[in-house]
Amino acid sequence: MAKMTRAQLAQRRRIELYKKIIIYGFLVLTILPIFTSMFLFYKVNQLEERLEYALSEDGGDYLTLRQSREALRNNPNANSERFATSVKSVLGATNTKGGKADNTVDGEQTTQDADGKEQSSTNAGNETDSKETKRVYLTFDDGPSIYTGQILDVLAANNVKATFFVIGRDEEYYDYYKRIVDEGHTLGMHSYSHVYQDLYASVESFGDEIEKLNDLLYKVTGTKSSIFRFPGGSSNNVAPLPIQDYIAYLNEHNINYYDWNALNGDAVTSGLSPEQLVNNIMNDVENNQDSIVLMHDLQTTHTTVESLQLLIDTLKSEGYEILPIDADTPLIQHVSCNSVEE
Repeated sequence: MAKMTRAQLAQRRRIELYKKIIIYGFLVLTILPIFTSMFLFYKVNQLEERLEYALSEDGGDYLTLRQSREALRNNPNANSERFATSVKSVLGATNTKGGKADNTVDGEQTTQDADGKEQSSTNAGNETDSKETKRVYLTFDDGPSIYTGQILDVLAANNVKATFFVIGRDEEYYDYYKRIVDEGHTLGMHSYSHVYQDLYASVESFGDEIEKLNDLLYKVTGTKSSIFRFPGGSSNNVAPLPIQDYIAYLNEHNINYYDWNALNGDAVTSGLSPEQLVNNIMNDVENNQDSIVLMHDLQTTHTTVESLQLLIDTLKSEGYEILPIDADTPLIQHVSCNSVEE
């Protein structure tokens, strides 16, 4: 075999280089679009899940507060009854059945007396309020779930009591109902089915769901509940009847309902980190004397469980008192129970 000349060797090397360029180029042009497509597909799925959840019943609680905030920001001088009772109170209303309600909105406090007249004052410089310990009520909606036990474990480790607004579950979850009661937490109702179209179809169906759930809770725990949270909040826009019709039922049966004026945002996306969830809550509670915090006990919200220790540590380090909802808890409501004519 003839020895290759230097020119032939150089040509061969060039040919080998071109082959590598063609092969690697082909691989890059083939593989890169595949990975790009996979990444885009993943992001689209995430966005679709967020959108579906935000528009679903479980996402309705978050949307209520977010829309109310936007409405107040965009309409600072709005004075309709719906806007006043729903939006202002979402951001910090405290209603009491005794006829007086204290509302705090963007630093301005409005006190409603028995005649319905409002007087305004600013919180700035209020020495009495500044000296009072601020109270925080941690609440979990939509449970029990596969994570309820973990939530209860964290609460027990920190000697903290919370409130669980539960729905109807099968026997697999009965032990969680029992633990909630046995460990000193408050057991609240959140409807039996949490299916809006069934729950809100009529006042009768609304009452039937509450009765069915309360019977279940009594059967399992020996305790009946006298507190309730509307799925979607009392300011929801999905009920076909005026919300006062459902409120009248609750008033007649001596059931108090509680909305919220702080939340972590776990109903929007599972992408928020524990630190972000806690920051969302702290940004809300710092504006209130009494804060009812909305969180969710769902299979899709494990990050809430992960954030719970950090939340408790942060609240305690900043001097907040963490309490379960009881008879002394202010009635923080988006639409006041006093809005029903007797």
